Amino acid sequence: MTNLVEVKHSPVHGKGVFATRNIAKGELLAKCDMALVHVNENLPEVLATLQFPWTEEYDAICMSDVGSFFNHSSNPTAEVATRDFVNLIQTFVAKTSIEKGTEITIYYNDAFDAFVKS
Repeated sequence: MTNLVEVKHSPVHGKGVFATRNIAKGELLAKCDMALVHVNENLPEVLATLQFPWTEEYDAICMSDVGSFFNHSSNPTAEVATRDFVNLIQTFVAKTSIEKGTEITIYYNDAFDAFVKS
């Protein structure tokens, strides 16, 4: 985890990711290790909510502390910048400038792949 963000209680849902200082557009927020899970795997809800689309055959679960706690927004302040399919790493960057103390959100509902920067 970078020193730009922290995980704490969210008024949106459960826990969320918050800016610890003002963040400029494009700054790296998190670099997360991913674990692959077959798309047909019937995971418990607590794990299923952590899944990101990865390939046609696999989804991925973020194993790093921050990546699994971004809440959804249709107007996100962060985005997935890269997905390294070889090393299983996903990076998140600021999509907009973010003020200190603000909850940072991503888009992760239907058509998630359209919202991945790369």
